[in-house]
Amino acid sequence: MMLYDSLIVGAGAAGSYLACRLAHLGYKVIVVDKKAAPGDNVCCTGILSVECLKTFALDGSLILRQASSAKFFSPSGKCLRLRQDSPVAVIVDRAALDMSLAKQAQEAGADYLFGAKVADVVSQLDAVKVRVDGQGQEAILKAKTAVIATGFGSPLPEKLGLGKIKLFLLGAQTEVHLNGTDEIEVYFDQNLAPGSFAWLAPTKNGKGLAGLLTRDKADLCLKGFLDTLSSQGKITSGDVPPQYGAIPLGHLPKTYTDRILVVGEAAGQVKPATGGGIYYSLLCADIAADVLHRAFQSGNFSAIAFSDYQKRWRAKLSRELTIGYRARRLYAKLSNDYINHLFDIATKDGIGDLIASSDNFFFDWHGRLLLALTKHLLPLSEPSKPL
Repeated sequence: MMLYDSLIVGAGAAGSYLACRLAHLGYKVIVVDKKAAPGDNVCCTGILSVECLKTFALDGSLILRQASSAKFFSPSGKCLRLRQDSPVAVIVDRAALDMSLAKQAQEAGADYLFGAKVADVVSQLDAVKVRVDGQGQEAILKAKTAVIATGFGSPLPEKLGLGKIKLFLLGAQTEVHLNGTDEIEVYFDQNLAPGSFAWLAPTKNGKGLAGLLTRDKADLCLKGFLDTLSSQGKITSGDVPPQYGAIPLGHLPKTYTDRILVVGEAAGQVKPATGGGIYYSLLCADIAADVLHRAFQSGNFSAIAFSDYQKRWRAKLSRELTIGYRARRLYAKLSNDYINHLFDIATKDGIGDLIASSDNFFFDWHGRLLLALTKHLLPLSEPSKPL
């Protein structure tokens, strides 16, 4: 039986990026995924910052559209528009991104095993034993280390004693045909998307992605949102079946143990304000690669050695995650009347222009901006009346 240096569970962006990094460092890596191919059944809009694109040298051919502006709508239909002089974000073909990263990892020497569900991961004294069920046939794989990069919802972290993320939002999205929409549109309406927001994002060739995050009944909420967009003449429905997923609201209490790390959405490394997980996942995959490389060099794969991974990613993201969680919980309590009230204030005070020109505006780092907006729009000394 071959002993791999690292076995990665999940061929999403984080898993394949990490596999590529480790393979380039000379390690024998295998990526195992229950899907038939990378990019299958991905429920993600694919909005990335220009910073993310450049930092991780992602393939520019994946870009469907650049974005320098967006429109934000209140429940009553009031519009607040934000615009920068140059593109701050891009919309990429999300499925193609997974395929591209997997191809790069394979070209670097990583092996892939698709159509194989990982049933169990056990850390032993000298290796990690992974039980895989592929098309009804069980197999055992062994590696010196393992990384859980499955995306949110896998039972593996809890089985490993690393805890469980209990809070999450449901996501639903489908491709639609657009009638003239050429900017990203975001809708804040507790009736359309309870506890969160909905979006309409143009891609190319007159098509776009309409979706939402919500606390419950994502299918019904998506149908209601599509009906609303259709009644406004913004879309005609496409024939593409909706895709569904879940976004964690919180992170694992522990993202490491002997010989094992957890990376990406499986660990809760997601922007709470938007639900975007690609950038934070790639940042943490970079940290995981460094920690694993040091472990291989030293021969120390203990939980103590791997704890540095959690220290480092939390040092980088903890403040952003904490502020984002609090802002999202606060927003979930707002009524539509109060959201309309906030839009009135924002329009009157020229908040759109202030945000666009503010030193606090960073596409991937929302903490400073959320704090500034909260102080300006939500005077916490008077929480009871408007809510």
